[in-house]
Amino acid sequence: MASLTLGALPLFGILLTFTMPATTYDMKELETLTEGSNKFAVEIYQALKKPQENLIVSPISIQLVLALAYAGAKENTATEMAKTLHLPEKLDDVLKGHKMLIEQLQHPTLKLASQIFAEKTFNIKKEYQDVASKYFLSEVGLVNFISDPEGSRNEINQWVEEKTNKKIKDLLAEGTITPLTRLVLTNAIHFKANWAKPFDAELTSDEDFYVSPDNKVKVKMMSKTGQFPYKYNPELKAKILELPYEDKEFKMVIILPDLIDGLADVENKLSTLNLTEELLTLRESTVRVRLPKFKVEQTLDLKNTLIQLGIKDFFDQGKANLREISEEHLYGSKVVQKAFIEVDEKGTEAAAATAVVQSLEGCDQSRLPRSL
Repeated sequence: MASLTLGALPLFGILLTFTMPATTYDMKELETLTEGSNKFAVEIYQALKKPQENLIVSPISIQLVLALAYAGAKENTATEMAKTLHLPEKLDDVLKGHKMLIEQLQHPTLKLASQIFAEKTFNIKKEYQDVASKYFLSEVGLVNFISDPEGSRNEINQWVEEKTNKKIKDLLAEGTITPLTRLVLTNAIHFKANWAKPFDAELTSDEDFYVSPDNKVKVKMMSKTGQFPYKYNPELKAKILELPYEDKEFKMVIILPDLIDGLADVENKLSTLNLTEELLTLRESTVRVRLPKFKVEQTLDLKNTLIQLGIKDFFDQGKANLREISEEHLYGSKVVQKAFIEVDEKGTEAAAATAVVQSLEGCDQSRLPRSL
């Protein structure tokens, strides 16, 4: 019998990524998009991780909202976004692929929502609104960024809170929205499912949990024994386990390094491993699973990370080309994500929301002349 005990940090290198089997209809577009999505997920995870710190991020939420922005980009702005997101070469394939992805992901346990919040006086091209509605299921909601930026921010935050079962609150911090804001592209995801084989709460006990090889804390450790897809990967020097959920469509994948401080090495090797193919090699095994109960949430300012990965012109006032959205000079002023996950004996609840703030080009306040 194999034994898998999650007893060391940084445990929470968590990617909230959801994939489901595709239908045979136009599978090529979806497969191409999914392959690129997986590459982007690994790359943004690698860019965001920090030694001895937890990380929770939803690459799929970021991708969906950036793809919506990409649909309005032109020239080098579009080229950089497509390369970083690993999108198909043809825009038509990008749009069809995302439409299929969103349709595949919609499920009773997984809910997605998308909305474009626009300044009520701002002129958005009808063609872009049609693309957003048809391929991203995203409609336009009018707000008053110019006269009431804080009221508009609260309205967006309330929408996100509603779509995530109140798990994501205050996505946009005070001051994020200004009178120069014209669009906020917003995506929200909520997932809740019970384990196929729940943990027995009576077996949960206080146990040591290693923050580092020399530092430990007490946590509530859950325990169960059963048949689960499992294998040991000698290349990763880690155990791989799938914990299925009740509806069988979704599962949690756990990768446990041999060493307490071995997560960084596993993370580096994951970039060269086809995880999808690796999961196909798991075999039903009798496994004793010991997993801590946990609840984690995190807010990420993604602008600098995305610039680092290659999306540069989009954030540059002088270079951004978003003329497929509007003839006015827009640029990306901020990208922020907030993510949440809670795991207990019954199952998992997770949520994420990402917002892309687009503003009008304006003068740099720090360069204005000052006088006394």
